[in-house]
Amino acid sequence: MRTNVTGAFLMSQAALAPLRERRGAIVTIGSTSSVMGGPASAAYSSSKAAVLMLTRCLAIDHGREGVRANCVLPGWVRTEMADVDVVAFARERGIELDAAYALVNANTPLRRPGEPEEIAEVVAFLASPAASYVNGAALPVDGGSLLIWPGVTAFVPPSD
Repeated sequence: MRTNVTGAFLMSQAALAPLRERRGAIVTIGSTSSVMGGPASAAYSSSKAAVLMLTRCLAIDHGREGVRANCVLPGWVRTEMADVDVVAFARERGIELDAAYALVNANTPLRRPGEPEEIAEVVAFLASPAASYVNGAALPVDGGSLLIWPGVTAFVPPSD
């Protein structure tokens, strides 16, 4: 909570004056866990849900001042942080890291994890004038994982 929520709150508050002057944008990093829970993720999912609500409140409170606020919701992205979980997952199953990433993304429509550059491109877009009328959005950058209800993934045809 301290890192994800309090950090985002304090940074947003500190940046508001210059953002008002420049009619700037706040872009927070949530997670698909901001809107969907998972096993053993109460603290993480709750903190990311709070980041999303913080972002929405910032959009409401500061939109009239010309400050936009939007939240990016990454899914699995190949980072050192994700590797910790996926390496443990791989070890439990006796498989290699690439196979583990393939398995955790098997029910994602794009069937792969994201790359950090893909998240950065979306952040850059939301911070840019090209997104000047986007405010309060929660933008999944997740390969489509939030589109699939896990209860029906057994019915998804296998990929080639």
